[in-house]
Amino acid sequence: MLVTYVVFLEKIIVALGYRFTKKIIMKLFNDLRLKFEKPDWARDPELGLIDTILELHPHLIALLSEDITRGQKPSVFGRKDTPSVEQIVRAAIYKELKGLDYRKLEYHQTDSRICALFVKIDELRPYSFQMYQNYISKITIENLQKLMVELNKIAIEAGIEDLQSIRQDSTVVETNIHHPTNNALLWDCIKEAYRLLGHLKEEVEGISYRDYTVQAKKTYFKINNTKGDKRKDLFLNQLTLFIKTINQVSNVIKKSHAQALKQ
Repeated sequence: MLVTYVVFLEKIIVALGYRFTKKIIMKLFNDLRLKFEKPDWARDPELGLIDTILELHPHLIALLSEDITRGQKPSVFGRKDTPSVEQIVRAAIYKELKGLDYRKLEYHQTDSRICALFVKIDELRPYSFQMYQNYISKITIENLQKLMVELNKIAIEAGIEDLQSIRQDSTVVETNIHHPTNNALLWDCIKEAYRLLGHLKEEVEGISYRDYTVQAKKTYFKINNTKGDKRKDLFLNQLTLFIKTINQVSNVIKKSHAQALKQ
């Protein structure tokens, strides 16, 4: 359609007595192309929001730059046949949001106008799925965690996130588990809660809490080896430890939120 506009303009100006050169035609073509290729983020507001964040906070791209460029020698000569760090990061984000594999990502960059604009690629020179896989697979978990921390800080500052609720995703994987008794489920919750608190303590300074793991573990084994009415009393004790654990987790999250706001 853009070519039709250019040809139409060329005929008008030639009719007026001007001589068109190829250079002028291509300039008009590029100007029209920029005008007509403005993304309609209303069709995909989630991508539009991420695009705005990346444009306003270029340091987010820099967090993954070391991983993506690892093993490469920078050069200002030759053809630019490899995508930039920003394009790789954007492609990785698009791939995960849309749930694509690398082959489908290669197809989307030519089939989807939103994809091409978000990833900032030239539709006439798209990249292969091998190229994307080679660079995206270099991104480490550690730097992804840093990126997520920065994104959360931005969300808190913008008032998008208040840390009052947690959104998470899960994947069902078939595996052998123990029989899900009430006692076992309570113990699993307590054990997992303190495991996560331990990881949080390593990343955030000044966090302190009371650990009920040892006491809960002893009660867990006592319940399994006890019969009769005494078992009920032990289970009530375990419920009390479970409630105390929940309170510990809640207090730590509130303290972490307060420290994050101060920083």
